[in-house]
Amino acid sequence: MNNLYTLLFATVLPSVLNAQSVLIYQNSFVTPLTAPVNASCQPDFSATPVNTLWQGTGAGTFSGAFQQSNTVETLLINGPADIYDDPANANGDFCLGMLNTNFTDKLALLIDREALPFINISLDMSAINTTCGGPFTLGTPNFLVEALDAPGGVFNINSTTPLSSDTLIGIAPNAQTGAGSFVFNWATDIGSLDVIGSTDDFVAIRFTLLNTGLTPTSAIYAAFDNIYIEASTTNVISGIAEHALAPMNIWPNPATDRVTIEDLASGTPVEFFTLTGQRVAVRIAQRDAAIDISALAPGTYVLRARADGSVRNARFVKW
Repeated sequence: MNNLYTLLFATVLPSVLNAQSVLIYQNSFVTPLTAPVNASCQPDFSATPVNTLWQGTGAGTFSGAFQQSNTVETLLINGPADIYDDPANANGDFCLGMLNTNFTDKLALLIDREALPFINISLDMSAINTTCGGPFTLGTPNFLVEALDAPGGVFNINSTTPLSSDTLIGIAPNAQTGAGSFVFNWATDIGSLDVIGSTDDFVAIRFTLLNTGLTPTSAIYAAFDNIYIEASTTNVISGIAEHALAPMNIWPNPATDRVTIEDLASGTPVEFFTLTGQRVAVRIAQRDAAIDISALAPGTYVLRARADGSVRNARFVKW
């Protein structure tokens, strides 16, 4: 989060518990509690448990404890072995990484929802490779985020039925072979979880990397960073991490045959995703920034486009 947001929340947090939104947890994973221990299979890749390295290092009203299932790693983006490359220098020295859901990798963070009905989340994500069990075939990183009821702070990371869920959608990886697969291609998405049904104020937020259209047994790896979580009276996020999605205005919404996207250059590819993270179409913006959607099935979609050096995002309903 940029310095302005940090200053803002540091100034007003004590008095905003009854306001529209409350910063519950934010972590850019900058300074671990102890030095990550490199895995023998690959330098700059540490299997030290997330809670050991990062518990209590976040900002917000409730920097709760992490739980993990199987392995969730800490990657040294700017590590001494220079394995990973972040050409935009956008995400600091550390990030987290996990395998997709077929391999039972999960991470959960216990929070206090401050008696508010919605939890809004922002997350940076990127496909990335590793030689620890890999290298893997890369795919678009889509993360399932779920709210788990955790009365008294107790939940089961593997079996607790979620109160609600959302899918945060990434973008395609860099080159999938050789050194290119160790280059981050960051994107940010936002989601919202309805937690009104929780027993008390304790809720666990569970993160799982989805299998993104590869064969059922395929292994993919992805990194994530800059977790931002707020409790709110609405399902619209009020503040997001520094490298957030730029807004993309679309009309009409809902639409039947065509939509127009504001300030989108002719020839820009626009990706269409379902809410479960499946990419169902790619359309090219026309001269008037219009997109033909007549062939899409009715439903709610996420549109994604790169423009002016940022990733832009919008949701719309097809009638």
